[in-house]
Amino acid sequence: MGTVAAQLVFRSILITVLVPAAYGRLSLILSIYNIVWIIGASGLPNGVARYIAAIAPADDSAIVRSAFRAGVWPTLIAAAVVAAASSIILNSSLAFVYGAIGLSCLVYAVITTGILRGRGRIGSATSIMPIGGAGEVVLLLVLLASGLSVTPLSAFGVFCLGNVIGLIAGISLTMRTDPRRASSPVTLTKNGLIAVPSTRQLLGFSMWLGAATVGIAILPLTVRLAAALNSYTVVAIVDVALVLLSIPLRMGSVIVSAVIPHATRALNKGDKNITISRREHLIVIVPFVLGALIVFLTPVVEWLFDSLGEPAYAESAVYLALALLAGPARVLYGLAEGVLVAHGEGRFLAFNSLSIAAVASGAIFLAAALGSMVIAFALFVVACWAVYLCGLRRIKRLNSGLVSTT
Repeated sequence: MGTVAAQLVFRSILITVLVPAAYGRLSLILSIYNIVWIIGASGLPNGVARYIAAIAPADDSAIVRSAFRAGVWPTLIAAAVVAAASSIILNSSLAFVYGAIGLSCLVYAVITTGILRGRGRIGSATSIMPIGGAGEVVLLLVLLASGLSVTPLSAFGVFCLGNVIGLIAGISLTMRTDPRRASSPVTLTKNGLIAVPSTRQLLGFSMWLGAATVGIAILPLTVRLAAALNSYTVVAIVDVALVLLSIPLRMGSVIVSAVIPHATRALNKGDKNITISRREHLIVIVPFVLGALIVFLTPVVEWLFDSLGEPAYAESAVYLALALLAGPARVLYGLAEGVLVAHGEGRFLAFNSLSIAAVASGAIFLAAALGSMVIAFALFVVACWAVYLCGLRRIKRLNSGLVSTT
C-alpha cells in the first residue's frame, strides 16, 4: 500500500503538470513497463522465498546466487522490450537507456524482496518498493523545484531512477541480513530433502507462477492500448480508473503471499477442504459495490477534477465505477491463487489467466475499434471476474476430489 500511495502521488503530480495527451503517452509507457517487468522477474521472488524459507536460518548464499543467475536472461529480454518501446513512444534514444537500466534494477530489487521474505525479514522486504516509490516522488519534486520543465521523457527518467534507488536499498538489506553474519552460523543441510536448487530448477519452478501473473497483469495494458486507438487523451482518462484498480490488485498480490504458507500447512495436516466462504465474499464485494454506486450516481468525480483544474478528466467517472466493480475479483483472486499454489496448481493458474486474457483482449480491441470504449472496459471487468470464478471452481473440484493435485 505504501508503494501504491507513492505511485498515486507521483501520477497525481504529473496529471497537474502535463497536458492529457503528454500524460497519456507517459502512462502508456509505464503500463508497458509494469507488465514487462513481470516477465523479467519470472516468478523468481516467490520461488527464491520458498527455497530459502525451507532452510532458514541456514547459509543461503548458494540459493541467492542461483536466483541472481536465473534472472539474467529474463531480465535482458524484458529490459530490451521496455527500452525499445520507450524509445519509440517518446522518440528518444535516451529513453532507451532509461528503460533498460530502470527495468533491470526493478527486477533485481523485487528478487531481493523474495530473499528477505525467505529469511523471515518481513519488515526489510516490505520497505524496498516503498523506498523506491518515495525516491521517485522526491526526485520529481526536486525537478519541479529546479524550475526545469517536466516532460514525459524527464518524468520517465525520474521513474527509472527511483527503481535504481530501490535496488540499492534491496542489496544493502540483503547483505545486512546475510545468515553468515550471525554469531552462530548454521550449516546447510544436504540430505536431498533440503537441496540447493540449480539455476535451471529455480527458474523452472518459478516460470508457471510468472506466466500466471503475466495473464493477470496484461489485461490493464490491453485496455490502455485499446484506448490508444482513439487518442492518447482517452488513454489518460482510462488510466485514472486503472490506477485506482491497482490498489485491489496490489491487495490481491499481498494476500497471495500470506495465504500460500497457511494453506500449504493446512494441506499437509490433511485439511483438504480449504475454500472461500460466503461471508468472506460479502466482506470484500459490498464496499466496492457501494463505492461504484457513489461514483456513478453522484457528481463527486466531476467535482474532484474541477477542483484540481482538470475538468477533462471528469469523463473518467464511468470507468472509475467499472473499475470498482472489478476490484472484488482482484482481491478474491488473491485468496484463490494462494490456495491453488498450495495445491501445486501452477500450470492451471497459468493456462487459466492466459487463455482468458487472450479471449478478452480480442473482444476489448474489437469493442474499442467499433467506437465504444465503455463496452471495452466492461469486457475487462468481465474478464477479471472470469479469472477468479474459474479459479474458485477449480478449488471446489479439488476439494471434492474430482481433480487430483499435481
